Amino acid sequence: MRDKFTDRTAKIIDLLQEKVRLEPFHRRLFYIVFGVLWGSGTLWLLIEWFKDPELGTARTLLQTFSMKVHGATMLVYLAMLGTLITHIRRGTALKTNRLSGFSVIALNGILVLSGWLLYYVSNDALRQWSSTIHWAIGLGTLPLLCGHVFLGRGWVTRRLDGDEDAFGTRNGISELHGRGKEHRRNHV
Repeated sequence: MRDKFTDRTAKIIDLLQEKVRLEPFHRRLFYIVFGVLWGSGTLWLLIEWFKDPELGTARTLLQTFSMKVHGATMLVYLAMLGTLITHIRRGTALKTNRLSGFSVIALNGILVLSGWLLYYVSNDALRQWSSTIHWAIGLGTLPLLCGHVFLGRGWVTRRLDGDEDAFGTRNGISELHGRGKEHRRNHV
C-alpha cells in the first residue's frame, strides 16, 4: 500500500526545504524602503492635518520634500514588490499566510491606483476621494504588514518545532522530510 505520497507532496517537501522567509539582506532592504515610504507619507499627512489653516491648499516646504521622498521611494518599493514573486509562490504552495499576504498585495494595488490618480487626475473631487483612500489604506499597511510578518514567523516556528506539517498532522515535517528524500531516491 502506498503512503499517499504524491508528486504534490514531494513539491511541498522541496518548498519546505527552501525558505519562505526572505533572505536577511532582502528582508532588511524591504523593511527600510517600506519604512521610508510609510514614514514620508505619514509625515506629509501629519503636516497637512496640523498646518496653519490660513495656508489653505498651499504646501509647506517640508510637505514638498516629503512628497518628493515618497515618490522616489515608491519607485524602489514597486521594484522590491516585484522581487517577492518567489516568496509569494512558496507561501501559496505551502498554503501559509495567504489571507494576510494577499491582503497586503491587494492593498498595494489600491495604493498604486490611488497614487496614480493623485498624480495624474486634475478633477478636485476625484483627487480628494483618492487622497482619502490613499492615506487611509497607506496608514493601515504598516499594521497589516507587521501582522503578516509575525504570522509568518509563528508558522515557521510551529513547523520547525514539528507541531504540525503542511497537512495539519502532528510531527509531520521530519516524517515527510525523510519520506521525501526516499521518494526522490526511488523515483528520480
